[in-house]
Amino acid sequence: MTRSLIFLLVAALALPVLAQNAGGDAEARVRQLKAAVAPGKQIFIARQLQLSNEEDARFWPAYDTHQAGLADLAERRSRLLARHAERLAAGEVDDGDIEDLAEEMLALEADEADLIESTFTRLGRAGMPVEKAVRYIQLEKDLRALRHFERGDDADYRFR
Repeated sequence: MTRSLIFLLVAALALPVLAQNAGGDAEARVRQLKAAVAPGKQIFIARQLQLSNEEDARFWPAYDTHQAGLADLAERRSRLLARHAERLAAGEVDDGDIEDLAEEMLALEADEADLIESTFTRLGRAGMPVEKAVRYIQLEKDLRALRHFERGDDADYRFR
């Protein structure tokens, strides 16, 4: 039930972003987001959430835990793609390897969804207002999209 709620909330929050992108101003949105994050991610998040002193004390431990989880996922993704690139360069990739890569990438996506769910739950238990917890999840999703855009992730998934 919680997972469904989070999915619906994130999907609903994504609609304005999709509408903006459909309007052709995706590059402007990326530039705007990059400029807002330039002073640092924590500063960006604090400015966006406008936390009270009480909320501030509750939020940052959950934020730190979430960031540690994101770092772990990034490391796992990096190792997976490096291993695949090595096999690809050696000419040792077959259909089974591609299937394995797809399954492992899907597992990473599922693990990230679990991380988002646990962060949302942690923020709720800490007494954060639901609106701010959802806003934080939205900001993390926006920053994830920015990272993928900057890395050109389509290049990471070469199969042959």
